[in-house]
Amino acid sequence: MGSTNSLRLMAAASLRFIFLSLPPGFLCLRIVTPGKWGGRPANCSSPLKAVQTGYVIVLHTAGGSCKTGAECNQQMTNIQHYHMNNKGWCNIAYNFLIGEDGKVYEGRGWNTEGAHTYGYNDISLGIAFMGDFTGRSPNAAAWIALKHLLHFAVENGYLSSDYLLMAHGDVSNTISPGQPIRKVLKTWPHYKH
Repeated sequence: MGSTNSLRLMAAASLRFIFLSLPPGFLCLRIVTPGKWGGRPANCSSPLKAVQTGYVIVLHTAGGSCKTGAECNQQMTNIQHYHMNNKGWCNIAYNFLIGEDGKVYEGRGWNTEGAHTYGYNDISLGIAFMGDFTGRSPNAAAWIALKHLLHFAVENGYLSSDYLLMAHGDVSNTISPGQPIRKVLKTWPHYKH
């Protein structure tokens, strides 16, 4: 019985060490893969020009927003259906999408060229907030998810440490991602217009 308690204490101490050794925000970044949100197989094959890109384009989907995992999974399948069936694209246009449930949803992922911003698709990560944000800002959970995603991308070599952050409307003739998002992005250190 004494050895069982000792093993439990050692296991608890090991777990505590592992959690303390993780980078800040690691436990808060939740990426939902296509297999988990119900995605169909994509047939995209064009890679980004560089494994470590230097640009991030922030967009909004201009559709419905979502605040629960079930709602966001449904939004992802709706977006994928529209992009693949109506637009004829190989998958969702964006590399990642963010729900107001505080999760990041994988679209094309880290290394695949997007279909979100003409002239930037093959050199940037396109990250879209799910919803229409012309009249309001995404909630705090969505903003935190974006910060954690960007941190993770830099720490893991997907994004250059001196990357440029831009709103979709900064490089395209569009209102996306909406003024409320642009107002927040302008306060971030990597923002460039």
